[in-house]
Amino acid sequence: MGSQPEEMGFPQKDLTTGERTVPHSILYATLDKEAEYDEIPDVRIDKVSDYAYYPGCVDYYDYEMQFSRDNYGVTDHGVIFDSSVKLMEALGLDPVILDREFMKCCGHDQLWQGKVDVWNRLRDYNETLMHRIFAECEVKTLVTSCAEGYRTFKLDYDLGDVEVKHITQVLYEEGIEFQARRKETVTYQDPCRMCRQMPEDAVYDEPRELIRMTGAEYVEMEHFRADATCCGVAGMMYCNEKTKGITNDRLIEAKAGSVDLLLTACPKCLTHFGCQQHENLYREDREKFEFRIVDITQFLAEALDEAAAEALAEDRHSVEVAYKPAG
Repeated sequence: MGSQPEEMGFPQKDLTTGERTVPHSILYATLDKEAEYDEIPDVRIDKVSDYAYYPGCVDYYDYEMQFSRDNYGVTDHGVIFDSSVKLMEALGLDPVILDREFMKCCGHDQLWQGKVDVWNRLRDYNETLMHRIFAECEVKTLVTSCAEGYRTFKLDYDLGDVEVKHITQVLYEEGIEFQARRKETVTYQDPCRMCRQMPEDAVYDEPRELIRMTGAEYVEMEHFRADATCCGVAGMMYCNEKTKGITNDRLIEAKAGSVDLLLTACPKCLTHFGCQQHENLYREDREKFEFRIVDITQFLAEALDEAAAEALAEDRHSVEVAYKPAG
């Protein structure tokens, strides 16, 4: 499980009571700040591609997890970007990367938190820049690996003729093949935003089919597809005993399937499942969960072939070394 808080000199705290060193409000103050800068940069991308890929705010989530320190566990969001690019490259696709150096947060949380003015500025900026890039690079499909980004771009943005797809849809439709067979028992969390809260084009089948294509044994939790329950935190607005109870119940469902891995396609699910798993190590009255919790893109990238799996492991090791706290 990596270094533990007390081993690194940080005080151990009971986070199930709602006590946090760094509340999520710090993260959102950072993201909201992006809306203040509305000058559209002159971005030039010398590439023509049918696909553009938007990685989302994964780096911000990793900073939050590292900065709060009390929850220093094994949750890794940055690997979603690495894995998604490797998977698309395996299909021979060369997507235009909508880098966060010039793109802003999609605005999902700001919209759902009721910060309509912030949401409008983020959307207007992104829409304007995306229309320009899509026209210059001849993009036909916007790909996202984030469930919230999928819903937001598909329903709340006007991207003209550009189609929005989740990366699992692209991988399945393009016929990706996996050479490194997975032997684990796996279950999958249906993210609210790209599943039961989508009035149309909900993504249920593709993730499951891709998992089975790796050779893994797939099992469903008690509640799945449209009946699946939330990870416990919508828009990262709350982190308290009640929300953690929902998270814990969902992990108990996964444990009942004797799984080796719990997969999801939402960075928020990854965050809160990982938090709960780590916090429960320090609670005698809480259930322990020994299965891995990873994003589906990481699981699939590890199944591409042995070389791809080793390369991905090396990439992540370099990131872990860079993030590792001193002491």
